[in-house]
Amino acid sequence: MEYESKQKGRLYPLLRKKVSCDDIMHRVAFCPFKTIRPPPRQPPSNLLQDYTMDGHCVFGEPWYFDDSAPSAALRFDASSFNTLLTQDNQGVNINTYRDNNTFKPALKTYLDAITGKHVAVVGTESPWIEAILVNLGAEKVTTMEYRQLHIEHPRVNVVTPFQYAARFLNRTAERFDSVVSYSSIEHTGLGRYGDPLMPHGDMEAVAQIWCSMKPGGHLFLAVPVSRTECVLQWNAARNYSYFRMEHLTANFELLEEISPLENQNSLNVLQKLE
Repeated sequence: MEYESKQKGRLYPLLRKKVSCDDIMHRVAFCPFKTIRPPPRQPPSNLLQDYTMDGHCVFGEPWYFDDSAPSAALRFDASSFNTLLTQDNQGVNINTYRDNNTFKPALKTYLDAITGKHVAVVGTESPWIEAILVNLGAEKVTTMEYRQLHIEHPRVNVVTPFQYAARFLNRTAERFDSVVSYSSIEHTGLGRYGDPLMPHGDMEAVAQIWCSMKPGGHLFLAVPVSRTECVLQWNAARNYSYFRMEHLTANFELLEEISPLENQNSLNVLQKLE
């Protein structure tokens, strides 16, 4: 929560924080927080203060899930992925969140950040984002996903965060021109998916993204934003206030907020600052 400087931003202050990327990636590989299966029905009492940002975030109606059990690998063969590519090219909205077809037009306004570039996707259940990026001309798409995932396409590859962190630490990791994360970050650190209980897990995840990007890279981040009220619905997700957003997006300049989408997600277009 500490920061080095604060300056005026487009919608909320732009914070600059000191980040040790080696430390951030080391915490991916050697996380100091516990994983509890099944996830607890309530957050541990010793973590309440951090989960609520010293009382800034309130608890909403409980919304509990247990998706922590290991699952079979998700497989999308060439045929199923090509179907997504074809549907997208035909103008079908393949976005599984049904956002009134807002997402792809938004990406089209930032084609320089995608066409011919190496783009990462953080968090995937179905590779609709990957299909859109391929159709928009991304040279290479790398999906980072905790679960075992296979996407059969010559321009798409998959790594786990642990694999990427190991490559980062031994200096063999590729840096990304842009990163897309759609309705994934708000779940991080709540234990729902068998992840460690980390009150600031979402902020650490964005710091990991920052470390994985080239200077000036673009981050397309879709998370639920209510602007004035930070709400934690245990253990489903966080709903962000602008106050938590300024910490979540530290070291990024907010270029644009496209909001609200139909499912209450706001698409935030950000650019990495050094």
